[in-house]
Parts: sequence; C-alpha cells; structure tokens
Amino acid sequence: MNGVSEIMVHDGLVIVAERPTVVTRPPVVLVHGLFGAAWYFSRYQTFLARRGHASYAVNLCGRAGSRPVADLGRTSVAEYVADAEDAMRAAAADSGGALPIVLGHSMGGLIVQKMVETVPARAAVLLCSAPPRGIPVLGWKLLWKQIPYLGDVVLSRAMTPDADDLIELMGSRFTEAERAEVSGGFLPDSGLAGREMLLGKITVDAARVRTPLLVVGAGNDRLVPPSVARKLARRYKAPLVMHEGMGHFLVMEEGWEKVIGGIVDWMAQR
Repeated sequence: MNGVSEIMVHDGLVIVAERPTVVTRPPVVLVHGLFGAAWYFSRYQTFLARRGHASYAVNLCGRAGSRPVADLGRTSVAEYVADAEDAMRAAAADSGGALPIVLGHSMGGLIVQKMVETVPARAAVLLCSAPPRGIPVLGWKLLWKQIPYLGDVVLSRAMTPDADDLIELMGSRFTEAERAEVSGGFLPDSGLAGREMLLGKITVDAARVRTPLLVVGAGNDRLVPPSVARKLARRYKAPLVMHEGMGHFLVMEEGWEKVIGGIVDWMAQR
C-alpha cells in the first residue's frame, strides 16, 4: 500500500513527507545532491512507505520554494548541512521523537557525512556520495565537463545546469521518457558549494562518526568514480554495496528497486 504524501514547511524549509498507513519502522530523511531537489526521491519514498517507513525528502535552501537565501551562488555546504539537520529534527518531531535514518545522494552524501560527525542518527546511507577532504573526486572527464561552470564556481555565482551534460555524467540507462523527466527537474545551484566539493574543502573526522554507515556505489558512475565509494567504505570501516552497470542516478534509473530494497534490508538490521 502506498503512503500518504504531504508538503511540510519547517522554519521555511520545504520537506516532502510520505507516511505509510501503519508505521512499523523508523523514519528516513532523504538529502538530494547538487542541482537536485526532493522530487527525485519520489520512487524511493513510495517504496519506503510500502515497507513501513515514513520518509522526509528535504528541498535544500534556495530551491523549490524552500528556505530563501540572499545569494544562491554563495550558499555553502555548511548551510546545506544546517538544512539537513533541521529536516532531521522535523522528521523526528513528526515521528513522535523517533531517531531517523538519513540517506544522502551525491552531494547529499557529503552533507550526511558532515552531519553525523556531530549529530547522532539511527543509521546513515551514502549513495554515490561526494567525498570529504582526503579522497579526490576530480577526474579528467569531470574536469572537462566543469569548464562551462568554472566562472560560476570561481566567482561563487549560481550555476545553471546543462541537462544533457549531467545525464551523460550520470551514465544512466534512461529511456527517452525518463531522460525528459529527469532533465526537466534539474535546478540552479551554488557555485561556492561546487567549489568546496571539487577542491576537497569539506573535512570530516571519521573518528567522530559513531553512526552505523552503509556505502552504496555504482560501477558505471561517471560523476563520482566507483573508487570513491570503495575509499569511503574503508575510511568509515563500513559495508560497501556496488551496483555494477548502474550509473550515478541510482534513485531513478532501471534497477532502482534493487538498490533501495537492499538499503531497506540493511536498515532493518539496525
């Protein structure tokens, strides 16, 4: 049975909540990546509701009607971390005080790493996650695709995504209809946050991360190389699940049910 979807507003932060008819498992907070928004977790949220989890997909500030910012281009990863922490508090309050599980995709995975450095969660999932300082992510293909954005990245201006470039980097197996759906959902994002990630400016002290972690990677990920997932798993001494043949957009491309199904099974053990 599908859940009931609702838009929550928490201190200006827009959160898409989906609750099952009967809640049997802990709440899950979903944090999107660069150029993204809560919309791309819709399939995961339906799946989670069927398994008894209420889920809360946050729209980070400056997009989709969520918490306004003075200058999107100058929004930092730290500000996005604060948004995710607020979403976690809202999810806990909505769930009667239950400690949430947090799942972050791409930039959202880095946000989750930074968040659980200081804020406890029941468990955390890093899905094709951007890495913290010490794990390089910038390969030649990604660098080449970044050239049109370099001015925005250097000058901390809002970046407007090129949908075709992003879909190519995701290495996905989309149908034409899915390509149209996905490309229409990408939104402008922060040049400063992009620079912080590309240059490895975000530090995470692995020794302070006490939350159980699961690292999930994709063998055909052209945006965050599979080697990054392996290094994250080693850094946090966490289990690693690799989905060979899949691309960066594991949340929507063919095979997504297997990805979230394995995550839900792992969460049940927590």
